[in-house]
Amino acid sequence: MKILSLHIDGFGKFHNRDIFLSGRLKCGLRKNEAGKSTLHTFIKGMLFGIERQRGRASKNDTYSKFQPWTQSGVYEGYLRVECDGQIYRIERRFQKGDKRLCVINETTGKKRKITRLYGTSCAVACLKLLMIIPLALDS
Repeated sequence: MKILSLHIDGFGKFHNRDIFLSGRLKCGLRKNEAGKSTLHTFIKGMLFGIERQRGRASKNDTYSKFQPWTQSGVYEGYLRVECDGQIYRIERRFQKGDKRLCVINETTGKKRKITRLYGTSCAVACLKLLMIIPLALDS
């Protein structure tokens, strides 16, 4: 699996941001607060979702930490990937009470609303990718 691009409508510090990736993922060294961890969490959230914790845990959970800094009310984005010769767009909304996940095969034009990505043919590739991303972001 190869990530082609990201579009972030609202996630942490990013609002209405397009990021195009060519070749390998290269983040290199960046200053503190440049968004390296935010991008990593966005990609992980797009693939596997982000659930809000209950009670006291909800104050410092991933869901709360990466809510958009702007008050746009939009907490969503999409990820374009190439897998097995097909191009897919994974669209996800993280908002409480309005969580949506849709996978569109841009090669065939088929659209599928699903509840999770586990069990898809790309799940193993996603897990491998998530193991590599932190290393690329830290270097």
